[in-house]
Amino acid sequence: MNFLMRKKHEIRAWHLVIAYIVLSAFFNNTYLQSIIPNFGGLAIALFSLLIILNFKFVINNCKGKSITSYVSKFILLYLFSIAWAYVLWGQPFWSSMITMGSLGGMLPIVTYVVLYKNDVSSEIVSKAIVVLCVIYSVCYLLGLFTMPYPAFGLSTDSSVDYSSMLDQRGVIRLSIPGADFVVMTIFLVLTYYRKENKKGYLFLLPLLFILLLRGTRTPFFVTILVGMIYYLWGIRRKWIVLFLAIFLYAGAVYVYSLMLDSTSDNAVVKYVQMTSNQIERSKTIEEDIRIEMARYIFTEFNDANPFRYILGNGVPGYEGKYADLIERLGNNKAYYPVDTAFTAAFTFFGIIGLLLYALLLVAVIKTKIPGRYMWVKLYIYYLYVISPTNSILVYSTLTLAIALYVMNREHEKSLMMYAK
Repeated sequence: MNFLMRKKHEIRAWHLVIAYIVLSAFFNNTYLQSIIPNFGGLAIALFSLLIILNFKFVINNCKGKSITSYVSKFILLYLFSIAWAYVLWGQPFWSSMITMGSLGGMLPIVTYVVLYKNDVSSEIVSKAIVVLCVIYSVCYLLGLFTMPYPAFGLSTDSSVDYSSMLDQRGVIRLSIPGADFVVMTIFLVLTYYRKENKKGYLFLLPLLFILLLRGTRTPFFVTILVGMIYYLWGIRRKWIVLFLAIFLYAGAVYVYSLMLDSTSDNAVVKYVQMTSNQIERSKTIEEDIRIEMARYIFTEFNDANPFRYILGNGVPGYEGKYADLIERLGNNKAYYPVDTAFTAAFTFFGIIGLLLYALLLVAVIKTKIPGRYMWVKLYIYYLYVISPTNSILVYSTLTLAIALYVMNREHEKSLMMYAK
């Protein structure tokens, strides 16, 4: 009987795995994309259908301050923005749906509802995340080994110069979805083995290596930062924490100086040197381009229209007056609202959107869950920490939905056990 139960769980976990593989076009397989160029439409159609089928659930659960209610509010906000973009800009509904219904859009947050209604166990979700992390890693390595025509993640942008990217970053960035499963797995390993055999932490080495190969500085360094804070915070003897903090700071300063003078092609060295160069450049100009863009977005972009300030502008589609405006903003001023979560949320959803994201963070902080599931909170904190330089909190909601689901489920289980 136990064997059959385990087998059933594996099948259910593989359902989640297979669903993601298919929706991601087999991790952006180059061959599949070449023979079926509109394969991404499958994800748009599926998530749009799921929104329609679960709309009654969303309406019935939008009240209150539970995690489920916040997810419902976000879904209603996203749907409103589709209609609002039509009212403001005449942007067709289908154009908004294409942008929002893709795997890297907003509508995949409905995954939370699907998991909730089917009462999928946290163990099944965790197993699916680990499996997807492994598959993503294999696909990324295959993509690198098959350069200059990678089997996975070939960029559709013809202007991408892979050789220049290698010189600048020390690694090649491939367009392969699913990198956040690596981040989630790192936090999962960190929390699971905290009270188990510490040898399990050896799994962090290959995971961090894969995250390094991703070629993005902020996710790499923030993942390490959040993980270190979590580990140090849990040490009971605070004098040890203070000693380790001083030691790590001194070591980081020393290693940082060595990296600045290094001629190595190592990706970490390249990341540090790129960051240092950006800091030095910012000293020679009036202010950072992101700060300059944020000031413009929050003060001038909406042309003193109170409705646009409060409700936003909706999510831009692929064509039309609104999309052209966003494109001109990038071409003429080098302002890209999607570069940060704050500017993206305000541009798309206005003050209401910013407030809703802030309230969600408060709810996450207040929600108590067992220690072994703290990885979901670490991942959500990670999303908020990288918000000033990354818009994944706004623009890719599937992994956020998964983390919120596990957190809410374990919180509800804890309340039920306490009531007994």
